[in-house]
Amino acid sequence: MISQFVLFPRCLISWKRFKLSLVQVKLFSETSQPDIKENFNPFKKKFVSKNLYVNESRVANRVCLTVIGNGAYGQPRCVGLFTDLKGYLFNCGEGVGRLCREYDINISQIKHIFITERKWENLSGLSDIIITNETFGVRKMYMHGPPGIEYFSNLLTASITSLQLVKKPVTDNSYIDHSVKIEYVPVKKLKNPVGSKNRHQEDENAVSFSYICNIFEKQGELLLEECIKYGVPVGPDLLKLKKGEDVTLPCGKVVYASDVHSAAQPGTTFLVVDCPSEEYLDAFVNEEKFHKCQLPHDGADGISAVFHFSPVDVIKMKKYEEWINRFHQNTYHFLLNSYNPSMSSAALHQTQNVLHLLHPEIFGLIQEVEKPTPVCSYLHRKIMQPPPFLQYYFRPAEKLCWSNTVSLNQENCIESAKSIPGFEEELEILKNKLKCIPRSNENTYPEVLFLGTGSATSTAYRNVSCILININSHDSILLDCGEGTFTQLVRYFGQVGANDVLRRISCIFISHRHTDHYLGLFQILKARTEAFAIDGKYPQPLNLILPYAINDSLKKFAVIFESFGRNIRTFFCRHMMNEKGKESKLNKFLGDLKLQTVLVEHCSDAYGIVLEYGSKWKIVYSGDTAPCQKLINAGMDCTLLIHEATIEDNLLYEANMKKHSTPQQVIDISEKMNAQYTIMTHFSKRYLAVPVLQEYDKRHVGYAFDFMKVHLHDLPLLPLFVPAMKSLFQEQLHSHLEKSTPVATLENALFKSR
Repeated sequence: MISQFVLFPRCLISWKRFKLSLVQVKLFSETSQPDIKENFNPFKKKFVSKNLYVNESRVANRVCLTVIGNGAYGQPRCVGLFTDLKGYLFNCGEGVGRLCREYDINISQIKHIFITERKWENLSGLSDIIITNETFGVRKMYMHGPPGIEYFSNLLTASITSLQLVKKPVTDNSYIDHSVKIEYVPVKKLKNPVGSKNRHQEDENAVSFSYICNIFEKQGELLLEECIKYGVPVGPDLLKLKKGEDVTLPCGKVVYASDVHSAAQPGTTFLVVDCPSEEYLDAFVNEEKFHKCQLPHDGADGISAVFHFSPVDVIKMKKYEEWINRFHQNTYHFLLNSYNPSMSSAALHQTQNVLHLLHPEIFGLIQEVEKPTPVCSYLHRKIMQPPPFLQYYFRPAEKLCWSNTVSLNQENCIESAKSIPGFEEELEILKNKLKCIPRSNENTYPEVLFLGTGSATSTAYRNVSCILININSHDSILLDCGEGTFTQLVRYFGQVGANDVLRRISCIFISHRHTDHYLGLFQILKARTEAFAIDGKYPQPLNLILPYAINDSLKKFAVIFESFGRNIRTFFCRHMMNEKGKESKLNKFLGDLKLQTVLVEHCSDAYGIVLEYGSKWKIVYSGDTAPCQKLINAGMDCTLLIHEATIEDNLLYEANMKKHSTPQQVIDISEKMNAQYTIMTHFSKRYLAVPVLQEYDKRHVGYAFDFMKVHLHDLPLLPLFVPAMKSLFQEQLHSHLEKSTPVATLENALFKSR
């Protein structure tokens, strides 16, 4: 194709114009492919390179809508609009960043976040997106939505990013670029319910935003091959044809612009709507901007889809049903609410299914719902309760795509695992060893469940820090509470079981002010209050052990979003140190359980904690820390040491700079502490499924995985799993070894020599 251009005399073609021609040929060859999956996949990070300049001053060639979170119980409600130029999110709840990473959605492409209501569940995943975007070199992001959402950043305990988060003023009314126009539709809450004399009085502070989104028409592109066929020379005539003007060649032949252009790709419109409660309903259904999108108006047949963020109880109301029925019968309606299927992560299920082979009690299966609970049935309407990662392509061809939705076959997972070279043999050896170890039913408690074993930001395989310890049948404590903790509870226990656990939690400890250790706290507090409300009870007192900075964030949360009432008792970590901690007022509330915090070596005001239950057991949790003598002293002769091992041994220099620990350092700490058993956790996100696994001489060390549950009598089993795990994850472990660099080795050598 290119050779046809170089046949023109070189003197007639400037080098600049020649390069432009080559670019045009390249664009033509890319956009003329018929296969959508080859052409456009927002689930591939290479789709837009962070180092590649993207010309945004044109209409997008490719457009796709993706249901990232479908609003299932414990899951976020989030829809992403992705083009070949940029990405836009509608709401951004906890876990959105994790889901984007699992399915290779390019987070650095996301520059605009549209929020429907000033609720924590609509904003709680934003910090993850901000942190990730900063690593990609993104300098600025924009928020759109109700007044007050800009105060979200006030909840962050430290300046975690240099990225500028800009709130667009409501008075703008819309956002426009070369590809889309997104119009704001604010709906105000009525102070008085239906039936009241003053029912039309508006509540100025309660506003829900919906959005009318117009995808602009894509004009046909100049087809250079057709220009060559018609004999159009390089020069002004090409530019005229590109602008849509007909030209007459020197020979007198007329070349019509329509003959040398590809077909135009029509624009379309979709809506993102949110009617949070009945108090909004009258204003919502009577909104004039919506009427223009509905029958009998001519624009009704141009509405491709409506994404409903409204809750189930509102959708079931007669007025809402009538409102839906006013749309054209060919319009798709996607309902994002708690009745939807919750299967959102293939990686989690696959990992848990194969770990389940090692020990079905320690590695229990995840409880998630594969099929939706029907919400409603509208005759002659396309109503869908979408699974996560259902895609709706608008361009280059309109279609629904189900290829990225989670469809898990447990038998296939197991067969795939058993096909890994050497794994079946190691599994058989493990089973024979387990048979030789007598099982004890004594000491059922404590029960330790790892809900998050990663660091910084979550990955497909590991959530950020959280450990649930069941002290007995009616009291539990959370150690740290990273983003997505509530989702992890729901995944493991199911909706009913998660509410039971929330009602049992009597104490939460936050180790320090980094976001991967506390940003899930707000949702846990909200969910706990709701769990008691389901039982018709007032929440039992909850004891929070916090650094000062986290308490400040709780106060700000109460101002910006909502208060958690008077059922929370706050204790500062600094006041729980040393022997004073054991005699504190908190320990009088906790009965036989005694807590003591320990100042550790990480950021300022960072703590570990020691939990002691009479003479029966003693558990030490390090939080984030470099090797710390104070922790060793406080945890002496403990039953179980749970210690971070963020960075592998051959990156000792990096671990020292970031004030983290390596596995070998953890072993040394364990020996100095005389700990009976040790579990490593808080692994760097670079390791994805597994850290660098080692079998240590003293066989009392195990590695934590999300959803790993152990009792004290299970602890001797953990080291036995390592050979089978090394076989199971051999591909990932081999990848870790390949990434080891000479630079890191040199740094470690220099550090050790000091």
